[in-house]
Amino acid sequence: MKKKIAIIEEPGAAAEATEQAAKVLKAVAEQYEHLFEFTSVLPDLSAPHLSQDSKDIIAVADAVLFAGSAAAEVIQKEFPLFAIAQPVVVYHSLHHLSPLKNKYIENVNLILYQEPTLTAGEGSRRRIAQSAFEQASGRKQKITFIRTSEAAGSTASWQPLLTQYGKEYPGVLIEHMEISNAIRAFMHHPADFDVIITNMDAGYYLFHQAAALSGTPAMIPSVLATEHSSFFGPAFGIKDADTGKNQVNPAGTILAAAIMLNYFNMHEEALIVRTAVNWTLLHGFVAKDIDPVNNYSTSTIGELISDFIRGSIPGFAKGENMALQKSTII
Repeated sequence: MKKKIAIIEEPGAAAEATEQAAKVLKAVAEQYEHLFEFTSVLPDLSAPHLSQDSKDIIAVADAVLFAGSAAAEVIQKEFPLFAIAQPVVVYHSLHHLSPLKNKYIENVNLILYQEPTLTAGEGSRRRIAQSAFEQASGRKQKITFIRTSEAAGSTASWQPLLTQYGKEYPGVLIEHMEISNAIRAFMHHPADFDVIITNMDAGYYLFHQAAALSGTPAMIPSVLATEHSSFFGPAFGIKDADTGKNQVNPAGTILAAAIMLNYFNMHEEALIVRTAVNWTLLHGFVAKDIDPVNNYSTSTIGELISDFIRGSIPGFAKGENMALQKSTII
């Protein structure tokens, strides 16, 4: 299968992360006989701004990869988003980094969908609802709609959509929760959440709460979805302007590339990338943010994940502790 992938380039550590994600995607292409064509997009980060040439590249790309916080700002300025989706997984090997005890964070695996703006319209909500119900139907069969008293109008406009898609997916339980109760629930039984839908304000607080549970925000990928393009990158964009240190954690960007593969309906390929990332965590091949003393460089982590995908690491066990999901979050 042939796919065109645009990469938003920016100086500093973000470039080191996208380089490793591209390396991993190339390993996937080799193993599964795909053809991925990579094209660089060079934004004006001082504005921030994209030239018409850059917009033209994105327009013909099948997906866009980014890593830096500046790139995320450019995307949100230049393109009307209809959804932001952020999957949060607490990896067993990283439990020691979480502020909560193991018994509270075991099996935390959720997806947070949020409206991208305070004025998101029905079209945006409909796309979010469709994706959220599709995901929930293949997971724990549960959607939690989290509302805020400040956004009563938004809450009211959601109800018909939840009712409609609830009929189309009768096996999915729809739960309603106030933001204050949701924040408390995150601290006491976060594993009860599966797929979450909320507005921008509540989404901001909930996501940061969920990210704290994971122990390291650098492990969390995200999707910024527009009508014509989808952008994949770490949920907490890389801000380090220094390049050459080779110390940034590339996992969030690589996991975003895995979501991109799901988006391409390459579900087995996405699985092997996630399995490879999990393998590096289980065996202690981690970046400095996870282990300040015994850590590995950005490029080494990328190479290990790529080698795992190629099957060149002894003890390779495809699918270990992972489950294949044949759906995409956007």
